[in-house]
Amino acid sequence: MTKTNIIILLCLCVAIVFTACRPKNQKETDYSNNDPMTYTTSIIADTILADIRDKSDLIPIFEDFLEDFLEKINEYEGKHITIASKVPVEWGISCVERLPEGRELWLLRSFDREWAYLVITSGFGTQRILDQVPVALNLALQDNDVLETEIWETYRESDGSFVVHKNYEWIKNLDTNATQSDLSEYQRKSYFVDRYSINDLCRFECTEVNDSVPEYSAVVFFYNDNVKPEEWDETVEMLQAFCEDRSVFYEEVKTGFADVAIHDFTLNEVLRVDMQPYIQGLPAGMVMFKKGETPKAVRFGSFERMQIEIKRYFKMLSL
Repeated sequence: MTKTNIIILLCLCVAIVFTACRPKNQKETDYSNNDPMTYTTSIIADTILADIRDKSDLIPIFEDFLEDFLEKINEYEGKHITIASKVPVEWGISCVERLPEGRELWLLRSFDREWAYLVITSGFGTQRILDQVPVALNLALQDNDVLETEIWETYRESDGSFVVHKNYEWIKNLDTNATQSDLSEYQRKSYFVDRYSINDLCRFECTEVNDSVPEYSAVVFFYNDNVKPEEWDETVEMLQAFCEDRSVFYEEVKTGFADVAIHDFTLNEVLRVDMQPYIQGLPAGMVMFKKGETPKAVRFGSFERMQIEIKRYFKMLSL
């Protein structure tokens, strides 16, 4: 064998060995290693909803992180989830926000988009969970003639805290012979508001907003863009008198819907409410509030129709 042939044969052997040792194509994310995750950071939105129509991509998470997260799924302060729903096992990261001292705030969403959690991590792509709390739900459960729904929505305040509105409703098919006094047997509602702030130890601190205010019933009449509907003054005046006769507080506003003060009849402030989540798309109308109940918005209409809506919401028996 000539020297040239030997050299060619050696080159072929090296090429074969190089090809055999070349790693195969791998998936974009390898869940079996513990290398730091790579992603960009941004600011978590001021409104967090569980939108099942959302099709945006989620950042994958490691298996050991997911296991730790699921083990702690119910370890949080505040009002817990009412519906006995199975917890999803597939989750991803929707957004990552940088916190002081290198910590990070992750917004996790389930693949079905029915659940959302805020998770505080030790930061820099590590997988150590410091604390977590649910902030958005969109659940429905049908069992024979009973329908349960639970909707949680979160709104971020200027101080950085997260205010979670927790609505639950249980409805049973109404018997045709049922009377007004029987309605409590066919419909149950609960409404809680929990505020979560991040303390110096990077843990969530919960304050139940419901406990900080007394019992109240109130109606806020509103119209947008300073465009007052026809017959507004006459209709609202009669509705306000109707409310006062039944000890229901009332206010009238045309601006500042994000921070509305509700007063009692001696002008003492009872509480402040954010109407914005309830009046989207409504040019004018009213929002009814009652402690422990989900607020309800009604479009402006005739005195008779709005009066009936008030009676129904506050369960006034004499319809």
